[in-house]
Amino acid sequence: MNEVLQQKAKELGNLITQTEEYKRVKELQAAMFADEKALAMLKEVQQLQNRNQNKQKLNELTKEDLKEVEQAELKMLENDLIKSFHEAQTDFQRLLNFVMKDVIEASK
Repeated sequence: MNEVLQQKAKELGNLITQTEEYKRVKELQAAMFADEKALAMLKEVQQLQNRNQNKQKLNELTKEDLKEVEQAELKMLENDLIKSFHEAQTDFQRLLNFVMKDVIEASK
C-alpha cells in the first residue's frame, strides 16, 4: 500500500476513535459485558443462532427455529444496556457511512 495513503488511513482511524459515537459504543460495550444478565441474554441468542446455522447446513432449519431466535432477539432488546448499545452501534455506523460517502465523493 502507498505509504502516504496508509498514514492518512491511520490518521482517519485515530480521528474516528476520538468521536463521541465511538466512545459511547466502547463505554456501553464494556458495561454490557460486565452485566451478568445482559451477557447471559447475548450468549443465549448466540447459541440459538449457532444452532440454526448448523441446522441450516443439514437442511433441518424450521420456521419454529427462526421464530425462537427472533423472540430471543426481541427479548434481548428489552434489556436497557443492550438496547442502548444497539442504538450506539447504529449511531456509530451512521458516522462511518457518512465518512465513507465523503471518501467516495472525493474519488470522483
